[in-house]
This record gives sequence, structure tokens and C-alpha cells, in this order.
Amino acid sequence: MNMKCLVASVAGAVVFFVGGYVVYELALGGFLEANMGSATGVMKESPNFLWIAVGQLASGGVLATVLSWKGATDAQGGAMGGAKVGALLAVAFGFMMLGTMNVSTLTWAIVDVVVSVVLWGAAGAVVGIMLGRGD
Repeated sequence: MNMKCLVASVAGAVVFFVGGYVVYELALGGFLEANMGSATGVMKESPNFLWIAVGQLASGGVLATVLSWKGATDAQGGAMGGAKVGALLAVAFGFMMLGTMNVSTLTWAIVDVVVSVVLWGAAGAVVGIMLGRGD
């Protein structure tokens, strides 16, 4: 991974971290609680932000790598690619979890796909811009 891709990964991670907090906690926190499955004790009382940051950095790295392979070097190309990757990942993980665990409902899995398209699209726009810098 070159320096440009590394910087784009971190920029994407920042968008995921801030955007995830705004959307999942502030905007949809109550909706998420209402659409949890029957599993109990799943959510932590206080989230461990270190592990969330590690996950967001990995997400930024995945996105920067994919968009670099795709040749995205602007906001539009990054947003389109990011939205597609986000939708596919949300469907893959959300529906596998729905089929194997009692942590969410079908409604939440569908809403999460929409949210992921928005978050991954926004992060993709930033990553695309960062990948295009200096070209």
C-alpha cells in the first residue's frame, strides 16, 4: 500500500467513525434498539472506541484499496464505488447474521443496507478525492 492509499484509508476511516456515530447513534439509536433480535446482553453498556477505530481503519483500507484498483480519483467515482461496495457488504453480512443469529430483525437488515450505501458513498467520495490528489 502506497502513502496516497494509506492517507485515503485514514480519511475514509474518519468519515466512517464520525458518520457512523451520527447515523447509528444519534439518528437511528432508538430504531436500532427497537429492531434488535431476541438475543440479550449483546450491546455493551459503553462501547470500546479503540476497537471501533481499528474496525473503521480496516474499512477505510478496504475502501481505499478497492477504489484504487478501480481507478477512482474524484468524489463522484469514489462515491459511486463506495456505495456499491457498502451495499454488497451490508447485504452479505447483514443477511448472514440475520440467518444465523438473533441480533437483528429483517427491518434492521434492510435499513442497514440503505445506511451503508450512504456512509460508504460518503467515505468513498473522500477516499476518491484523496486518491486523486497530486495527479
